[in-house]
Amino acid sequence: MNDLNLKNRRWLWSIMILLLIVSLPGLSDRWKVEWQNNQYEMILPFNEIQDLTKDFGKDKITLAQALSSLKEAGLDTVSFEPDTLSELENQHVISILSQQNIKDLTLFNDEQLPLIKEKGVYITVPEDSYYQKQILNNLKNKKVKINNTIVYFIPDPKGDIRSTPIGYNQEAIQMVKDYGLNFVLRLKNSTFNVNKKMIDEVLKLDDEHLTSVLFSGSDVIGSPKPQEIKKWAKQLNDAGLSFYAIEFSDQKGMQTIAKETDYSIIRLHSLNIDKKTFHEKVDRATRAVKERNIRALFLHLDNGSSKESLKSATKYISQVKKEMPSLFVAGEAKPFDDISVSKWLVAVVLLSGVIFTALAAMEIMNKKIGALAAIFMGLVAVFYLLTSKLVFLQVFALIIAVITPIFAVLFKRERSGFKGITIHYLQAVAISIIGIIIVLGLLNGNEFLTKMEVFKGVKLVYIVPILFVTVYAFWGQILTILKSQVKYWHIALILVIAAVGYYYIGRTGNSGSVSELELTIRQKLEEAFYVRPRTKEFLIGFPFYMLALYVMSFNKKWGKFILIPGVIGFLSIMNTFTHLHIPLYISTLRTFYSIVLGFIVGYLFIIVFKFGYRYISRMVKARWP
Repeated sequence: MNDLNLKNRRWLWSIMILLLIVSLPGLSDRWKVEWQNNQYEMILPFNEIQDLTKDFGKDKITLAQALSSLKEAGLDTVSFEPDTLSELENQHVISILSQQNIKDLTLFNDEQLPLIKEKGVYITVPEDSYYQKQILNNLKNKKVKINNTIVYFIPDPKGDIRSTPIGYNQEAIQMVKDYGLNFVLRLKNSTFNVNKKMIDEVLKLDDEHLTSVLFSGSDVIGSPKPQEIKKWAKQLNDAGLSFYAIEFSDQKGMQTIAKETDYSIIRLHSLNIDKKTFHEKVDRATRAVKERNIRALFLHLDNGSSKESLKSATKYISQVKKEMPSLFVAGEAKPFDDISVSKWLVAVVLLSGVIFTALAAMEIMNKKIGALAAIFMGLVAVFYLLTSKLVFLQVFALIIAVITPIFAVLFKRERSGFKGITIHYLQAVAISIIGIIIVLGLLNGNEFLTKMEVFKGVKLVYIVPILFVTVYAFWGQILTILKSQVKYWHIALILVIAAVGYYYIGRTGNSGSVSELELTIRQKLEEAFYVRPRTKEFLIGFPFYMLALYVMSFNKKWGKFILIPGVIGFLSIMNTFTHLHIPLYISTLRTFYSIVLGFIVGYLFIIVFKFGYRYISRMVKARWP
């Protein structure tokens, strides 16, 4: 009967592996798309470049000098916000006067104020005819004569006229183009009429130097109305324009735009150029492009004198280009090519996931649990195939991600010695790779590459495997522990474990705190290996797993306890691949380093343990013969 069960399991393993081999073209497609999209761009806002021209005397810089220096350093693109009355006032193009200001001006003469009852502001007439036309064509206005001077009265019933977009500075855009730079237009969500006017202005440009738009503020144009978002996104996309998605900035409506435009999205990272953290910011920029599929770097100038700010910017841009890996080239950032993921390919991966879950449950629990697990996963798979709702796919992938590290460390261990430990280590790695391929095969496509959709349940992947292996290690002793008398040192131990657990969970995700020493070690590892292997994998998880295998050969109880930190390595490599916006080749290389280094460090752990165990044993025997 046991031989029959073994034979059946071998058949299941064979079928699952065959199904995964059939599904590999999907991952190959993603690898190719990521590898071929190797152009990145650096962007500076025009208003900050223009601010460089405000100093006088020896620090005076012309706009032409600033653009020329930045282009020579390697700047690719300049972004433009729509002009507003406030912006024109900052540029000293106009002066804005309130109704009270006008009253004050005429207080000491006999001139009668024009009878204008509505709420609004007065602005001086710009000297440049271009700005005169811009204001007259885009804002309701009345010419008013005050103190023999013509001013414009601009109605402002809502009190927002100062910040209302009135169009883009075409003269400045042409100047930027003359220096061989591309430009990006920023769009800010406003009223329907203003939004429509700005969209029309963007569409009229039809310029080869304009390929993408970037939204300002916390939402996209048209938000919160999905139909308006879709309508304008389609118009812009049909005109050949793509959209920037700002990393760590959840702009409302961006997902709607992404879906409407088949994920014509470019990931953008924003950072400030700071002399105090210059090298850190250079590393941050190169790492964003290399490790997170960022293809646009939006830079903000350092505060200071114009000459110092320009010098800092040109130095920074040059240094980023110098330190950027040779795979990447500066140029026009483009969205990723379409990753084709057919429904039948997803069905193949789902079937392999059902078999994988059944095998894991049979190995860890029993045959009956294995059958129930297969039925449950089969139902989740069917629900997805019938409804196409992503949530079912995400639930399925989460379950695979959680059980994979558990399956890897608890898979049957029948061999001992150097050869046996090596075989078991490779078996655990192979099981992890199978689980990773299933998760990647399910959550594949441009929606994940652009981080518009993500793997759900990262914290569970960190917590559940450790809890499960802990229960496994203490199984059979739980009732004894619960019945035992609680002592003060027990409470102290629980508090220590809770503190370690809190720190461990806090280290997950992007917001975890990291010490200066660890940052230095990370930097050195990255310099040595191109991508940094994770310390919790090759210094903690994998070595402790190998040590557990060794200890189990003569003391199963203590070996099981050592498996608890040992599972960290396997859950961590799964976690690496669930960050789906990270290039596949980066995650693969990082994991390869961790597996190899973890194997070496693991044997060092065993050697140290052997000598330490013998030394302590001799001391104990000598003292208590």
